[in-house]
Amino acid sequence: MSNRNGARLSHSKSFPMLRPLLPLLAWALQSFVMPVAQAETVLESIRASGLLRVAIRDDSVPFGFRDGPANQWTGICVDFIEALQTEVSATLGGQPLLVKFYQSSLFNRFNLVAEKVVVVECGPNTIRRDLQLPITFSQPFFVTGTQFLVATDRLGEFDSDGNLRGERIGVLGGTSNSEFLAARYPEAELINFQGFTARRLGVEALMQGRIDAFASDGILLFGEALVLDLPLGRSYRLYPSYPLDCQGYGLILPADQPEWEDLVNRVVTSPNSRDIYRRWLGPLFPALERVEQHCQARQNPSSIKEPTGDENPSKKEP
Repeated sequence: MSNRNGARLSHSKSFPMLRPLLPLLAWALQSFVMPVAQAETVLESIRASGLLRVAIRDDSVPFGFRDGPANQWTGICVDFIEALQTEVSATLGGQPLLVKFYQSSLFNRFNLVAEKVVVVECGPNTIRRDLQLPITFSQPFFVTGTQFLVATDRLGEFDSDGNLRGERIGVLGGTSNSEFLAARYPEAELINFQGFTARRLGVEALMQGRIDAFASDGILLFGEALVLDLPLGRSYRLYPSYPLDCQGYGLILPADQPEWEDLVNRVVTSPNSRDIYRRWLGPLFPALERVEQHCQARQNPSSIKEPTGDENPSKKEP
């Protein structure tokens, strides 16, 4: 190196403060050209650990609840996770897998997936696109919607086509049901129930006459009626016959995991999944299939068929 007069500058005596910085500069330049290591995928993590980490609710009959002397998890979601375990094992070349269950709730279900505690959460989760979290949903595995549980002797006074002014309607706070009811029936008195046993408390409040109706997804009202041995179809009815809105339930999955999402969707859409629902829902299955068909038809209003007495799902015994 030379100056403007042609005199050569000594490397050993010029800019000595740069010497300690040279290794750092070399590392910085190298970091620009080295490829960034790819994050481990869900399937790679399962292969490495041999563990399938899942979350299930225990307050949502018939999807997830506890039963038996051992108070063990059971329900549609447990059977579905077994089917998922089989599919994952086959995808990994027959590798044996253990399943670890975590308890989810209305309050932590999204974060369990977003924070990578589990790789799938199964429960009555309405598919939403407005959550600012690194999660996504599977294809719909069940379709239902908002209905009211009402005492039979009040059906003549309770008009869901009206404004429900002054009616005391119980609902789970923070759910899509409460958002829907607040928008559709601003003159109704919505009473929010909170906590892990909120749905049961709401139905019990209806039985005690403290509210006029309790609103939730129809399938979950069926489930709670089973738990409480409620004489559904005689003393109490689901109203109206078909849901006021239609909501698809999806499994909660990590975002940006297309291979895992495709695998889960294969299980969701498999004939085995329909068999699981049929086993659990028994005589209710045809009525709930009609609800699904009705919701599908709402995308084409001209094809909606009004329910007849024989097709009225709310007349079916749980």
